Amino acid sequence: MGNEREKRPPPSFLSLHSVECHHSSNSSSPAGISSQTQISSFYSELGISLDAYSRLQQAVYWAEPDRSITSVSMSTSPDNTTFIIENLKESYQIGEELFVMVHAKDSDNKFKSYGGDFFQAKLFWSKTKASVFGEVVDLLNGSYSVRFLLPWVGEAQVAVRLIHSSEAVEVLKRHRETDSDRVYFNGYYEGPGPDKTKLSETVKCNVKWDMNGLESMRTGDCCCEYNDPRTGETWRCKRPKSLPCSALVHHSMGGYRNRLTYNDKMLLAEADEPACPVSDRAAPSSGCGEQH
Repeated sequence: MGNEREKRPPPSFLSLHSVECHHSSNSSSPAGISSQTQISSFYSELGISLDAYSRLQQAVYWAEPDRSITSVSMSTSPDNTTFIIENLKESYQIGEELFVMVHAKDSDNKFKSYGGDFFQAKLFWSKTKASVFGEVVDLLNGSYSVRFLLPWVGEAQVAVRLIHSSEAVEVLKRHRETDSDRVYFNGYYEGPGPDKTKLSETVKCNVKWDMNGLESMRTGDCCCEYNDPRTGETWRCKRPKSLPCSALVHHSMGGYRNRLTYNDKMLLAEADEPACPVSDRAAPSSGCGEQH
């Protein structure tokens, strides 16, 4: 989905690693110059320049709710949301464009004032099994513009589906950024014990990352770390009670942690309804004339 938006600074999830550098980057003092060098070095290690990273973040920017969501009724409703084909004509030529305007409403039938909904718009004709998706542009005010290119001869209908409300998207984004350990792994350690016995221990493991559960144990003797020189990633396991870090023999999938709140689950359940066309009764047909 495209977005019409102002330029925004890159998000903070990576700048957290060098937040002190960002705060002093405008300084002309030696400390400021050093900080700027650290920033450049940080992005250089990622294989991307700061400017390129900023442009990339602008391209993937997604609008968010501008208020705290306390009830599912505040989320976008597929039943109340409407769309209209703009300047509808009786016939079109192949290659012409068709424009649709979508107006999002919540469950209380109130117009939404912010964007971020994930809509999917399709031009189709069931008899010939022809279809094409349209380009959806978020106008950031609760309305969405859709552009279709008319590619075939014959009739066509428009359908718009709400895949995820902006409120559900915010839930997914929040858990993506804060629950990096929602998938965890088991590390298996084996080694010799007393009296020729064999010891084995199973502990939790994960990729080392600022927000995952093992990070809460801080540093020191909490964990065993294994660096991959090829990828630069660090694998971290909780330190076994009786065996050394060198006793790791293999690891496997551990499981999933579900930290969704009741409200989160309700918002995602709304988005997962099996059939939620925004309006199947307001999808007028348009004839596509032959190209001359």
